[in-house]
Amino acid sequence: MTSQRYYSNIYWHFTGSPKGIDWREVRRPADIQRQGPILDPSTAKDTLKLILTSKKLLGRCTERVVADLETAKFCCVTDIPLKDLPTHAPYYGKVAIGFKATAAHKSFLPVMYIPTESMPVVEMMVPNRKLTEMAYDFLRYQGSFQEQQAMKLMAQAAHNKEAISKPDAEAMKGFLMNFVKVTSFDSSPENTFYREREWRNIGDFDFTVDDVAAVVVPESFIGEVREHLNNEGFPPSISIVAWEFIEHA
Repeated sequence: MTSQRYYSNIYWHFTGSPKGIDWREVRRPADIQRQGPILDPSTAKDTLKLILTSKKLLGRCTERVVADLETAKFCCVTDIPLKDLPTHAPYYGKVAIGFKATAAHKSFLPVMYIPTESMPVVEMMVPNRKLTEMAYDFLRYQGSFQEQQAMKLMAQAAHNKEAISKPDAEAMKGFLMNFVKVTSFDSSPENTFYREREWRNIGDFDFTVDDVAAVVVPESFIGEVREHLNNEGFPPSISIVAWEFIEHA
């Protein structure tokens, strides 16, 4: 039996987003382009090298959920197949680092996409203060917890009759708000984030050399990046994929 194809064993982080972008003003990919040009491949490659050296993704992004309510700072990866990476180049560049799914699942949680037109539904999904307190317990230990721990906390709250009460705006500053992404559900790629299948880690993401599966760079940088990987102690098994190969495959 053929398995579903839309599943990735590698989660990608691009390094070419426009410099100084304010993600709070972004609701669709086209909004990224309005804030400035993507980084040139050489600069994006240098950013990749800095990440590989530090073995850390910095959690600097903040998004607006609704009104003045914003997420905590986070870093993110995307769960998309290799063949679909070129569709993201206009917004994120042509350089990316790929993490093994097993590493991503230990620290990242999937985003819940909310249609812009359905924002009133968000209020119905926001936990109350009791649930938020339980969620904060999860976030406090997020570095070592996995998704099943998060689900366990949510299930415990769901079965607590005292925890089920009218949602309030303050609770949006809790757990669920950090994983809500408001966007249009549109057939045009430039108008929707839904196709990105984003996963987020609250704060910085520290990784090891064994967590990296591959990197993607233009073919002119392959030699430089291979040398950098070797110098930083990464295993030779890490694949370096030429961007041009992906575009024409």
